[in-house]
Parts: sequence; C-alpha cells; structure tokens
Amino acid sequence: MKKARKAAGAAAGAVAGWAAYSYASMNKKVPSEEEARAYAASLMIRVGLGDLYGTWEEERLALGDRDLALYHFRSRPEDPAMVFVPGTSVYALLYVEFMYKVSRQGFNVVGFDPRGHGMSSGKRGVYTLGQLVEDALAVIGHALATYGDRVAVSGSSQGGMVAFYCAAAEPRLKAAVCHNVIAPDEPDNERMTRRPGMFKPLMPLLPAFKPLMDSPLGKLMIPVSLYLDLKAEPSRIIPDVVRFLKEDPLALTAVSLSALHSLPTTPMARKVEEIEVPVMVVHAGRDNIFPEDYVRRVYGRLTCEKEFLYLADAPHLVMTDHVDEVVPPVAAWLKKMMER
Repeated sequence: MKKARKAAGAAAGAVAGWAAYSYASMNKKVPSEEEARAYAASLMIRVGLGDLYGTWEEERLALGDRDLALYHFRSRPEDPAMVFVPGTSVYALLYVEFMYKVSRQGFNVVGFDPRGHGMSSGKRGVYTLGQLVEDALAVIGHALATYGDRVAVSGSSQGGMVAFYCAAAEPRLKAAVCHNVIAPDEPDNERMTRRPGMFKPLMPLLPAFKPLMDSPLGKLMIPVSLYLDLKAEPSRIIPDVVRFLKEDPLALTAVSLSALHSLPTTPMARKVEEIEVPVMVVHAGRDNIFPEDYVRRVYGRLTCEKEFLYLADAPHLVMTDHVDEVVPPVAAWLKKMMER
C-alpha cells in the first residue's frame, strides 16, 4: 500500500510538472515589435545577411479570433505573387534570403508567421495542421485580393506539408512549391519522427485519441527535440540548431500534443491523385527527417503537372542554406506555371 501511494504521488508530481512546463512554454513572452525588429537586425548581421534587413514591408492580417504577421517582399504590382509558409518551431524571417531572392526574380512574396509562431497571435506552439492550413489559405486569399489571380504557395518542412494541403484545397492557386510533403493515407508516416519504432504501434490508435486532443490534455507540450533529431540537421547559417531554438525569442522549443497528433491524421481536401494544382516537390538528398523514398512515393502519386527538384548533397535546411541553388529553378518553374 505504501509503495502504491508513493507511486501515485510520483505520478501526480510528474503530471503537475508537465502541466507547469506546458503552461510556461505556451505562454512564452512574445517580444514587442520594436524588440523583434532589433533582434531580426542583429540575427541577420550575425549570419551574414545584414544587407537584407528591412527589404520587406510588415502587415497585420486580422482574422477575427487571431491576427497574423505578414512580410511583403514586393516586386512590381503587376507581377505574380507567392505565399511562403515557414517550418516547425520557426518563423518567416528566418527564410529572408529565399523570400528576398524569389522577389528579385519577379514575384511579390508574402511570408507569414502562422498562429502561435513568431509575431502572430496565439498560444506558442498550440495548433493543429488543419489550423495552419486555415492560416495559409487566409493569407492566400489576401494575396489574391492584393496582387491578382496569379498566386502560388510555397513552404519548407512543416510549411511544405501545409503548402501541399493548400494545393489540395485551393483550386485558384497557379502552383505549389513544397519542400517536403506528407499524405495522411500513407502507411508509414511515423518515419518522419525521431523514434519511428516507438510511434509505429501508436499510429492505428491515433484516431481514437482525437477527443482527448480536443480537451485540455491536447495542450500539454512536448519538446521538439523529443520527436525531431535536430542535432542531425547541419546548418550553414545556424551551426547549433538546438541552442538557437532555446535562445531565439521568437522560436518554439515545444509544441502541443494536439499539434503532433494532427500531423499524420489531418485529412486532405482531396486525395493526392486528385490534386489539380501544379506541384513542384523539393527534396534534399541528405535530409534526415523526410525519407527520400517516402517523398518520391507521394510525388509518384500526383497526376497533376509536376516537377521534382533534387539537391543530392543538401541537408534538410535547404531553404536557408542552399538558396542560390533553389531559387533559379523554382522561379523558372513558377514563371512557366504562371504563363499557362
């Protein structure tokens, strides 16, 4: 009996500690606009991109229950537009070089921070994949109203997944450029985690967990490093990714259980084979998160006009570290799609 009480007490303490960690993570203080701008300037100087600071115009997009931070890298008013979605834990301006250089190719680029990320509103790291898609579709709609009907979407890592879902949901898009893709009906989505052997037995059970994810339990937070091996992802501009995420005032170190649950379970608006929007898939040969055979399998299912951009010697962080290799083929393909 005494052992049972001790075990119960230890379990209660662990749950209380988890709840406290989750509360602190989701309520991480968001810098003021002035603080965020000062930090962005110092970061860009530190990584050798100081000359790009201030090459964008900021906007807040109010959407009723939330507002999103937008960053416009403008070309000519008559040029087409591209909406950009950042990856897990981070925010749009980390991809400043990519967005700026695409804009110099003749595109009005609109990067944005999804809810709970960067300078957008919302509890830090509390979201679902479906909600990120909602945010991206809202920004796409705003871009259509601002720049005309020639609009594409692009994204990196988790943002690439969001862009892929947008291609399935928004027929007005002229194209989608997806660095990484996922399809919920693939049988091995656990391979995108750090511990596929641990997650594989759980995959068939995930739909049954949905009611729990909609409850306060879904807001419990998990460190990003628990499901992604960030130390295995080399970066030219950010040598220590783990340390960077801990020290960056805008980055996330944890995401909610509901966010993790949603990644392999959120249905697409239409099946991969039914997507009509042209899709370019970007894949890095040394990507340690998205297996190449998985990405090629999803790409092979596409029946729309498509292109596969393969960078054999690039790591996962290709949209920050190999910009000059990515931008020319991406811009050329987008122009081709816009002229159709």
